Amino acid sequence: MPLKATFGILTLAATIGLAGSVAVAETMADPWPYSYDDEMAGSVQPAASMPLAAGRVVAVDSIAGKITLDYSPIPQLLLEGGTRNFAVQDATVLTGLTPGDKVRFEVEREGRAFIVKRIVNSN
Repeated sequence: MPLKATFGILTLAATIGLAGSVAVAETMADPWPYSYDDEMAGSVQPAASMPLAAGRVVAVDSIAGKITLDYSPIPQLLLEGGTRNFAVQDATVLTGLTPGDKVRFEVEREGRAFIVKRIVNSN
């Protein structure tokens, strides 16, 4: 058998094997602690029992309904720790918060955005 034909057959076999193992890995993925509402939009919601995340207030913009938090990692949402602007579901939760306050907060992913649903001042 010519060398080119042998190489072509081996390449085809490797491609088929790789595609099959990827398909198996995708079907075996464990969705816990997430529930998938709309896989096409990439909406991933955390499980209801998700603990509150910890952070420190950097800035508050109650008019725009946003808060900047310096937070520790949130593995349930695949978020590394850092500083990020978050939109809030209800701007009234920002009342009384000032830069430097230590907070615990519940955040959910909606599409590509992260929305703070609840925030508790820990000071």
